[in-house]
Amino acid sequence: MLRFVTLAGYIFFLSFILINLVWSVPKFKVSNYGSGTQIWFEAEDFDDRSESKNYRLGKKEKAIKPLDGSFGDIITNQGIKGWIMYRFNISQIGGEAGKWRLSYRQVNPNNHSDWLWVLGDDGDRIPIVPPVFIRPDHIIGEVTVPHPFKWIRIGDGTAADEKDKDAATVNTLKSGENVMMLWTRQGSLEVQYDVFCWSSDLKYEATDEDYKKAKDHQFAIDSKTKLTVIWAKLRR
Repeated sequence: MLRFVTLAGYIFFLSFILINLVWSVPKFKVSNYGSGTQIWFEAEDFDDRSESKNYRLGKKEKAIKPLDGSFGDIITNQGIKGWIMYRFNISQIGGEAGKWRLSYRQVNPNNHSDWLWVLGDDGDRIPIVPPVFIRPDHIIGEVTVPHPFKWIRIGDGTAADEKDKDAATVNTLKSGENVMMLWTRQGSLEVQYDVFCWSSDLKYEATDEDYKKAKDHQFAIDSKTKLTVIWAKLRR
């Protein structure tokens, strides 16, 4: 009987792996507005997060009810230290290495900010402990955003000039896969992240209509990356 249960468990696990190898691909949207390329992904479609699970899904994990107007679920922060990670590939959508701007759709009524870390621009290895963050180079969400959701394209809204306001949101992305991480700074359940957009046109301003019209896209990813995605899902 024990052997049967063990065998059944193995079969279930292998079936789960095989199903996910076919279907577990990242979800994105792609567009070519302005003079550049954009890649869009919803906040709930993250790849990994810290064991503290400080960033949590609003609806699915019952952290907080998503406010009206969200595109699906949201992520919020319980105020615990930790991080959340997103992987995205600009080469598979025709993008090129260079300067890109991050815009993010959020509600943030009391100016509670986070740290942003980008692989390559901020370091050559994904950190497992909090790296050294500098303001304004790594701060996003330093801006008051009452409901309804709005698109924000700057990091430090209190900075004295445009260069410092853009210091965190304009980053150098590399060819192929890129990684962005949010780290807790002033985590709060008042903050709801909904959608992220990276654009190679630094002057582009994201809108809800543009997001709706952007084309759905799913990446072809290799087996090693697929297994990484599956393992991240199992850890959740």
